[in-house]
Amino acid sequence: MHGYWYNGFDNMMNFGYENSWWFMIYDGLKLLVIIGAVIFIAKMLMNRSNNDHASNSNRAINILKERYARGEISEEEYRDQLNKLRE
Repeated sequence: MHGYWYNGFDNMMNFGYENSWWFMIYDGLKLLVIIGAVIFIAKMLMNRSNNDHASNSNRAINILKERYARGEISEEEYRDQLNKLRE
């Protein structure tokens, strides 16, 4: 008697793969690929946020240079604001 929940496989729920050495290697490789993908995505998101900050800073410096070139601010104000932007 096999009971109510018998599925007909007799200890072969994984179709015989649970004890194969190559199946364990395959699972390990899948895990490494998943971990690698998570790390790759995390680095891409971090670089994207750093690039956004750098582009905003460069834009502010360009505006400051334009204001100095038009004579709207003095050299002292230009250098002071430039140092603040580079901090």
